[in-house]
Amino acid sequence: MENITKKELMDIVEENDNPIIQDLAKRKMQDEFEGDAVAQKMIQLSQLLSASQQSANLDENEVKRIVREEIETDKIKFDDLDDTIKRLLNNQPTTVTLTINQGSTVKVVKTTIDDAIKRPLMQKVLSDVLARNNVYLYGGAGTGKTFLAGTLKKFLDWNLIVVNCNQFTSALELIGGQTIDGYQEGKVIRAFGNLNPDGSPMNKGCILLLDELPKIDPNTAGILNSVLASIGQYDEDFKSATIQNAKGDVIERGDCFIMATGNSLLNTKDAEYEANFKQDLSLQDRFAGSTYKVFVDEKFEWTNILYKKWAFIFLYLVKLRKTIQDEGFTSKAFVSVRLMLSVQKTYNVFRNIKQSRGSSIASTEDPEVSFTPAAISQALIGVQPEGVKTVEDSMDEFFSLFTTEQADILKTKTDYNGWLNIVKEKNKLPLDKINSDAEIAEINNMLGIQ
Repeated sequence: MENITKKELMDIVEENDNPIIQDLAKRKMQDEFEGDAVAQKMIQLSQLLSASQQSANLDENEVKRIVREEIETDKIKFDDLDDTIKRLLNNQPTTVTLTINQGSTVKVVKTTIDDAIKRPLMQKVLSDVLARNNVYLYGGAGTGKTFLAGTLKKFLDWNLIVVNCNQFTSALELIGGQTIDGYQEGKVIRAFGNLNPDGSPMNKGCILLLDELPKIDPNTAGILNSVLASIGQYDEDFKSATIQNAKGDVIERGDCFIMATGNSLLNTKDAEYEANFKQDLSLQDRFAGSTYKVFVDEKFEWTNILYKKWAFIFLYLVKLRKTIQDEGFTSKAFVSVRLMLSVQKTYNVFRNIKQSRGSSIASTEDPEVSFTPAAISQALIGVQPEGVKTVEDSMDEFFSLFTTEQADILKTKTDYNGWLNIVKEKNKLPLDKINSDAEIAEINNMLGIQ
């Protein structure tokens, strides 16, 4: 049986009535399929079925019973799983390779899927990217609308062009025009055609972020309408739609996604945001079907922004955020993702320098605190332990954005002085021992984490 094929061996097992020949064929199959767990399992099941059939004919339920018993007795260990499955089970970032057929060309894309991409809102936005829909995100200040654009840029590996909208935003910035230095291409045109400032190709897609769109003058906003309408359009010959820049040049559409942010719906006037304009219905219609209200996602902030460092900072800032909202002070300032990161990074640098006691200061980048401290040796040498900025300094600067009366109300209702005492106690602990079991339990209960 040396030169017999695997298929012939399988046929012998299934068809030959001679038990000696069957046994030899099965042993040979086991040798041939050594190391193939699936094939070995099938051989074992085949042997079970064959043995059972010698005594009686099996019905479908009996077959299922034998298969189930064999599977249940052969447990799969975690270490036996594929690395991709392990990462998914551990909620770790997963690298995925996609092969995309684009007409006559094949594009291979490698990317990492993490919790930021798995968020329900991001899943909708990714669908809009594929559908070439314009997206408008609106919601209170500090809810992470602009942060989402950065997450999308990183995931797609596209360039990000930002237009910071206000009453002074001009047609020059949007679609280009002549300046004293010559012709300047507009940001909207560049994003649409995937162009660098000098007009050369970017060689990658582009996200155009119209940040704080309600603040743009309605007359200037009208310039955007044709571009917003052209993103998903094709002409009568099924070719991608084109637009014209300020010179009249025809710009062909590249890989472009347009998203806008604001505090309120485009066709409304929100008294809380005095700088907003009520926009024309035609502008709002350009985002029809893809207008999403964004809410604060505290679970995401704790897990994926602060990386669970450090609980005492997160708990206080969440309490402060709610108090600011309850008191109606959001028009003055608000607790944003940026503030959380700023306080966390400040504390990290403070501890690094304090622990050095003026001696050699390590400059170790830590991705779990936004890569602080920065590797700038002169700055590290220049900051002395007695002069390093503290989290109290950061918070006092934040409170200065409110009136004195408002700041006093916030400090009283959040027990700011009590929190500063907690900070002093935390300063005595090693950085990896700062989170207490009670604090983690409080956060888990607040966020509904099991």
